[in-house]
Amino acid sequence: MQDPNGAWKLLPAAGLIVILWSTLRGIQNWLRGFLMVRRLPGPAAHPIFGNAKEFLSKHKFFEYAGQWRDQFRNFHTTSIFFHPVIIVQSPDAVQAILSRKFKHAEKGFIYKGLQPLLGEGLITSKDEKWHSHRKLITPTFHFNILESFLEVFVSRTRDFMVDLQEAVVTANGGFIDVSPYTRRLTLAFICETAMGEPSSGKKNKQAEIVAAMHKLEEIGIYRMVRPWLLSELLFQFTQKGKEQEKYKRILHDFTDEVIKERRETLAQLGKISSDETEDFKEKAIFMDLLINSSQDGKVLTVQDIREEVNTFMFAGQHTTQLAINFCLYLLGRHPSIQEKAFEELENIFGDSERDPTMEDIKKMRYLGNCIKDALRLYPSVPVIARRLTEDEEIDGHTLPKGADVLILPYVLHRDPQQFPNPEQFGPDNFLPEKRKNRHPFAYIPFSAGPRNCIGQKFATVAEKTVISAILRQYTVKTKEGPLIVVPSTVLVPKSGIRLSFIPRIRRRTDLQQSNLNIKTTPVVEDTYF
Repeated sequence: MQDPNGAWKLLPAAGLIVILWSTLRGIQNWLRGFLMVRRLPGPAAHPIFGNAKEFLSKHKFFEYAGQWRDQFRNFHTTSIFFHPVIIVQSPDAVQAILSRKFKHAEKGFIYKGLQPLLGEGLITSKDEKWHSHRKLITPTFHFNILESFLEVFVSRTRDFMVDLQEAVVTANGGFIDVSPYTRRLTLAFICETAMGEPSSGKKNKQAEIVAAMHKLEEIGIYRMVRPWLLSELLFQFTQKGKEQEKYKRILHDFTDEVIKERRETLAQLGKISSDETEDFKEKAIFMDLLINSSQDGKVLTVQDIREEVNTFMFAGQHTTQLAINFCLYLLGRHPSIQEKAFEELENIFGDSERDPTMEDIKKMRYLGNCIKDALRLYPSVPVIARRLTEDEEIDGHTLPKGADVLILPYVLHRDPQQFPNPEQFGPDNFLPEKRKNRHPFAYIPFSAGPRNCIGQKFATVAEKTVISAILRQYTVKTKEGPLIVVPSTVLVPKSGIRLSFIPRIRRRTDLQQSNLNIKTTPVVEDTYF
């Protein structure tokens, strides 16, 4: 008679066979990819550490990357320890990786360290989840919604200008570090457009949430350069892993609480007359738009909404602040360009001190080109990563499945074949006659292709609002020479940015007395971005 427990006794052996087979298959795939990558062009590398030294060289990394571009042009291979990393440098190769035709790629390893912070929002999600969420979220950045967001930008910029005026008076003509002021401002933009104007009790809590986000970001960066810590199974037992869980809980609890409150508010508003809700609905809030989307077919869960709100806050705050800072720095270094931008604002506003409308924002074309070229020289996001899920042919070479592909906008944007005098700040780079002959993937500050940044117009409207307010009241001067920048999750100046703000004598400085004047104006796509 057969032993009824015989099959169960075979389970451990069967499990061991599966584990062994999976391990051998993984080694086989890795070895195949490693040997394929070895045949690709690339710089000399240490036999064990690969090019880890160059990747960990902080601000010098871009020097190495620029030399590699000049030497290998389209793309080349590098490695971190034994992990192959392919760096793509030419617009043609970038287009091949980011275009709609390139289906065999997902987000790369550098995003894995951010998953505890972002979950599976638009930055980190893939496949069907990304497609469905992108389709749902895209309408939340419609031009009519941006007009509602403009009211927040104008109101908070007015507060910012009061704080800046106090700092300027205190500095008495000296230089000040603008970063703390723009950080608070863009944080107010993001929090209020994402979750609504906070109650007095929630303002202190928001500061705690932002601190938690920054801690999670720091931990994510720590893990990115230590690939052995990217496994959650192992990392959770480390001290950093315990810190990560603590800050993740703080962030998730707060966001879940706000989602619950907003759902209750929206449900209550649905029970009263439309006249009573008109004022409420005029102020679009990103979270409300997601909640309303989720009510149609129950597509977005609480976790989905939380992940997208956290992604919106993380992606929007740093990048918008840095774009403002870098543009002010460059305008301060180039007085003639700054004066031309100011003259454009004079033509729009005259002697009026009114707040900008969306129509005014559209007319700021030269200032828009200043922002664009600032993002060319100092793209807020310095690295875009993809991981190949299948072998791919590019430029006559086979890139192996499993390889990570890096695109470096900081280097790509300095291609002399696309931008003559690439190190020179030049808003005229974006005149129509110059843009028409340029490769469409030569300039990608917001990435490109189907996974481009969904909030790029949001960022542009915010940046124009702030910079125009500053230029209408002050002449900006820069203390620093050429900036030294360090790649991280965003591009950061090594030593901060110190600016001097000289009041324009003919302009009144008390912006608090101006009246908010937001007019409903149809916005024509691409006229201001």
